Amino acid sequence: MTAAVLYDVADHIATITINRPEAYNSLNYEAYELLSQFIGDADADPEVRAIIWTGTGRGFCTGDDVKELLGAGAEELARRLRTGEIELPGGPMARSDTPIIAAVNGAAVGYGMELSLLADIRIASESARFSEMFVKRAIVAGPDSFELLPQLIGHAAAAEMLLTGDMVDAHEAARIGLVSEVVPDDQLLSTARALATRITVNAPLAVQAAKKALKLNRAQQGDELRTFLGTRLNELLKTDDHQESVGAFLEKREPSYRGR
Repeated sequence: MTAAVLYDVADHIATITINRPEAYNSLNYEAYELLSQFIGDADADPEVRAIIWTGTGRGFCTGDDVKELLGAGAEELARRLRTGEIELPGGPMARSDTPIIAAVNGAAVGYGMELSLLADIRIASESARFSEMFVKRAIVAGPDSFELLPQLIGHAAAAEMLLTGDMVDAHEAARIGLVSEVVPDDQLLSTARALATRITVNAPLAVQAAKKALKLNRAQQGDELRTFLGTRLNELLKTDDHQESVGAFLEKREPSYRGR
């Protein structure tokens, strides 16, 4: 059986590829485990000087697998996270001392969108799309979205994405500063590799120091935001509206929210 996430190292570049094209690269338990593991492996490997993260097929990463992890599965996901059976990939991404390039080949939605913010550089194919769609599922984005998105694109543009959950195409993402470049679909990986090579030819210790300084600059918010969002998200996952959002998604209909 093909792994949910693929890992390859060549020329000091680790390429991590979510490989669930049939599910638009949504994350199930296997994908969570492997994505976290491979980011950690790449960061710990002294031969790796840059990381490229991408997806197969038409999706980059569309967040949690709704059938497996949300709805009735939300409590089990919360239990596994609480007991440390799995770690969200955002942890090793945030800790990484190795530069990360997100080569966004398709939809980056929900937690996939949020994870893309933890990359140092985002390059988009013309097919890429971005959405903080949490509010459309009657939940709220995590702290990385609220900390990092306003820094990247400004408060007003971030508020629009976070409050509407609407989709932003690749060229609009470039206009507002969410991505640094938009390239034709068939040039995405070659462009990402060329950029990664420009990083890897530099002195590794100097690159690590620059990456550390960038992380320190990002850490402008205290713990209060994370505490609030962690508590509120757990509450929202138990609401009738969230269950309705999952049911509507699986039944391919519009949800009907009642504020409870």
